[in-house]
Amino acid sequence: MKHSDDDIIHEIQAKYVTSLVPPRDALLSKMEALAATRREPISDPEVATLLATLVMMTGAKRVVEVGTNIGYGAIVMARAGAYVVTIEKSPELCEMARGFAKEAGLASQIDVRQGDALEVLASLPNDFDLAYVDCVKEDYPRYLELLEPRARIVVADNVLWRGLVALKDDKDMPETEYARVLGLRAFNKAITSPPWNGVILPFGDGVALAVRSRLGG
Repeated sequence: MKHSDDDIIHEIQAKYVTSLVPPRDALLSKMEALAATRREPISDPEVATLLATLVMMTGAKRVVEVGTNIGYGAIVMARAGAYVVTIEKSPELCEMARGFAKEAGLASQIDVRQGDALEVLASLPNDFDLAYVDCVKEDYPRYLELLEPRARIVVADNVLWRGLVALKDDKDMPETEYARVLGLRAFNKAITSPPWNGVILPFGDGVALAVRSRLGG
C-alpha cells in the first residue's frame, strides 16, 4: 500500500516503469515516429502494452476502438488476437490506418469505420468483449452509455487529462479545457459506480479500466 496520498507514482518510478516497456518492432517504431512528426495523439507504448495484455488475459475476440487515429492501438490489439472494429472521423486518418493494417498483415482483422463515433457506435451490435476509448474527451460519458450494452470491459485513455481533472479549483483551469475536464470527471465517476467496477491507473495520461457487472444482463 502507498505510504501517503502523493506516493502513487514519482518521476523516478515513472521512468523505471517506462524502461520496462518492451522495444517496439520496425512498424510500430515507424508509426510512433510519424505520430510524433504529425503530432498525432496515439497511445503511449505502455498503454499499448496494457491493451495487448488485456486482450490476451481476457481472451477478447471482438474489440471496438473509439478513436483510430493512424491505427496504432488497433494493430497492437489485433496482434494480440482480437478482431478490431475501429472508428475514426477523419477520412485521411482512416486511409492511413488501413494502410498500416495492410502493412502489418492484419487487414482482415481490422475493420476501420469512418464516421462520427457516437453515430457509428449506436449502429454496432452488442457483441464486443472489450472497448478502448481514446477520442473526443467531452463525449466520454456518452461513449460509456453506448458501450454499456455492447462491451463488458472498457479501457479509456487520457482520463486525468494533463492533471486538470484533479484540480481542486477550476479557476486554475484554462477555459478551453473546461468542457473536456467536465466530461472526463463525469466519465470517471460513472466507471467507478454501478453497474461498472472501475479504477484509474496512474500512468500515461491516466488510464481507466472498468468491467460491467453481469447483474441485470
